[in-house]
Amino acid sequence: MSRFPYYGIKYGKFQYDSWTALYKLITKLPYSEYEHIYSENYKTILDSEEVSDSFKDYLKNKHLDRKLWVKCYIKKFCCGMVTSSRIDSTHNIYKKYLNGNSWLCEIYSVFQELEQLEIKNYHDEIGKFTIKQNKDLEKYKLIAESKILLGNYIIEKLKNYILRSLKYSVECNAQKTLW
Repeated sequence: MSRFPYYGIKYGKFQYDSWTALYKLITKLPYSEYEHIYSENYKTILDSEEVSDSFKDYLKNKHLDRKLWVKCYIKKFCCGMVTSSRIDSTHNIYKKYLNGNSWLCEIYSVFQELEQLEIKNYHDEIGKFTIKQNKDLEKYKLIAESKILLGNYIIEKLKNYILRSLKYSVECNAQKTLW
């Protein structure tokens, strides 16, 4: 009996439509919008006789880390951006300026222009962040008095340590005990 190469779906004695539907269910599992839909699909996959035992074991192990790869369990806000989205947006920019008949020198010049644009955007972001950090430093009375005593040079050198210490918070661990 053969197996589907990537997902451990057995086929041969089962109908084509059945394992095609199961394959689609498996591939859509990471994109589940709601927890109850994910749970239903997960249970359906585990209950299926068409899925190999090794894949079931693999899926059970992955299920433990579902907060890292299933859309409905991911709680971080990333403005809808994922790695592939950023790459796709870059590819769209290349397609906008280049085509199959582009000369190598054109490709090089487009890459240079895009690189300069990225560097400029990066420096703008760093500038905004630095301004915000300086405003954060100025709002603390301890920092203002330290500037008078120690001078701007010392405060500038210690800025990252100072900001980290001012924003430090003690968190409880899983056993509800403090360090």
